[in-house]
Amino acid sequence: MGATVTVTVSLAVALALSGCVGPDPGVSPEPSPPASSPSAESVSVDVYFSHAQPTEFTLIGEPQPVDVLADAEVLDTVLAALVDGELQPIDPDYANLWGGGSALLSTSRAGDVLAVDLAVGELALGAESEGIAIAQLVWTAVGIDPSIAAVQLTIDGAVAETLAGHVDISSPIPPGPPESVLTPVQITAPLEGATVMSPVVAAGVACVFEAAFLWRLEGPGGSLVEGSGMAGEACPARADWQVDLGELAPGDYVLTVLELSAKDGSVSSTDSKAFTVSG
Repeated sequence: MGATVTVTVSLAVALALSGCVGPDPGVSPEPSPPASSPSAESVSVDVYFSHAQPTEFTLIGEPQPVDVLADAEVLDTVLAALVDGELQPIDPDYANLWGGGSALLSTSRAGDVLAVDLAVGELALGAESEGIAIAQLVWTAVGIDPSIAAVQLTIDGAVAETLAGHVDISSPIPPGPPESVLTPVQITAPLEGATVMSPVVAAGVACVFEAAFLWRLEGPGGSLVEGSGMAGEACPARADWQVDLGELAPGDYVLTVLELSAKDGSVSSTDSKAFTVSG
């Protein structure tokens, strides 16, 4: 009898554990926890925009905070927001030439070439601005992933001759030399709209003749201070520079850096940043 009881109890336990014995109808099963949604992470990415200069359009990079889902590709997220026009510059002197119903359809890699397939909307681009719009995508992509050597643009899944009638896009497009594409003088600190503490040291990069540039600081009450600066090297090198602006009273300021033409002394390129010095 004892052996028989032992076998019966063991079999009942095994059946219960295997799920052959149903749950107690009087007990409600505990609900499963809800599936967690992927969280967005904010990353800082250099995004390239058009910068209108006195005689030409140039390309300029601006650090942008971009919200990216944890399981999403930063490259695809940024390019999609740039192409559809959602991503706009913080500095009002810059412009995103994309939008107008354009969209990123897909990206893929073949070695060091990034294929970018686009749906192109209504883009009002001349020959020069079309080149800058293309450069926006190429330089932003290479900045995010330096292993990319060139970008092959396609439209609606097919190789196209041109984007807007002026620039050949049938072959992969490399970023090109910085001295030919990027703004010659650029302020990288303070950033547009920043609030900083005094004393203030401005910084940036430049590719200018004999490494020389001018700067101008407009402050509260119409105050104006002017000076000159030197980059670490002359063009074609794109070199860092710093200017010590010293102790500044609390208030709003605009710093402008200027490149002068080696030919006639006229202003050939500028960059400016509005910032606030806190009390």
